[in-house]
Amino acid sequence: MPDAPPSGPDLAALLARLFPRLMALEEPILATTGVTMWEYAILGELVADTALSQVELSRRTGRDTTRLGKHLTALKSRGLVSRDRAPDGRQRTVGLTDAGRAVQAQAKREIRAAEDALLAENLSPTQAAELRRLLAAL
Repeated sequence: MPDAPPSGPDLAALLARLFPRLMALEEPILATTGVTMWEYAILGELVADTALSQVELSRRTGRDTTRLGKHLTALKSRGLVSRDRAPDGRQRTVGLTDAGRAVQAQAKREIRAAEDALLAENLSPTQAAELRRLLAAL
């Protein structure tokens, strides 16, 4: 007789319930800051680095290079990122401008406040912090 399957939903099922709620919270915030979800993800990857190659940025965001290029063109036209040729001339590097850093920081503050409110509906502050820590570890 085979072992009984594990009880409870799988991680993907649990996260699939949470993602639509998070998207609904974040989309209006991003709309007021003038960036899309993908653009916000790109800005977020650029915060910690002075500049990244477009290839590395594509890898980190999971966005193919063609689509990434379109986002970068839009972000550059709004003055949120810079795109320069790397010293070897073969690649382009992407960096945040001061305006891009300000937009990303404002959106992040507002998103974090909305997330904290959502978590506070169901979790203690300690549980919420632990959830963030555990998700970061994954």
